[in-house]
Amino acid sequence: MFLVGRVGRVGRVGQVGRSPARRPRPADTMVVMQEQGAAPEAVTTDFVECYMRHYGRLVRALRLSGADGGTAEDLAQEAFARAMVRWDRISGGANPPGYVYTTGFRLLHRHLARAARWDIGDPPEAGPGSGSGADRTGSEAAARVAVETAMAAMPPKRRACAVMCLIVGLTSDEAGEALGIAPGTVRKHLEQARLDLSLQS
Repeated sequence: MFLVGRVGRVGRVGQVGRSPARRPRPADTMVVMQEQGAAPEAVTTDFVECYMRHYGRLVRALRLSGADGGTAEDLAQEAFARAMVRWDRISGGANPPGYVYTTGFRLLHRHLARAARWDIGDPPEAGPGSGSGADRTGSEAAARVAVETAMAAMPPKRRACAVMCLIVGLTSDEAGEALGIAPGTVRKHLEQARLDLSLQS
């Protein structure tokens, strides 16, 4: 059984286990923002739109990269909370969602490194319940499961690079920044990941 301690919304390791997952609302993330010292006025329409569009995608990407469902939700919520307190600056950049994804993966990288030091279990396996529930046909579901199976079999760094660049759409520079590795190393992982995925198809 995978017994990694749950990372709280403000980066604190809490108790193992959690109640059934629910999708946090922008108001939930706003609580975290206020805990970090930001004013309620920081919640703008464009931030809410970014949250509603990308929260579920970020959670799924984190799960594909090795997080259990509860941890993925917590990390995604913290990533959005951190973005919220800096939104005036982030929203003027070229890729505001990219900041959120990079922050989420950086948090995951730290979490998995800490879990590896604890050596307390195996990473979670990808399963049919790990998707967003948006599949409309059996063939789409089968294709998704095949991709997730191939992802689960990859070494952790290769899997993270594949998810960040091939699924999320980050650049090799952004993925390297989040993972703490060189962009050239990201590209090497991507080459092997593409080969793994082609063999699965």
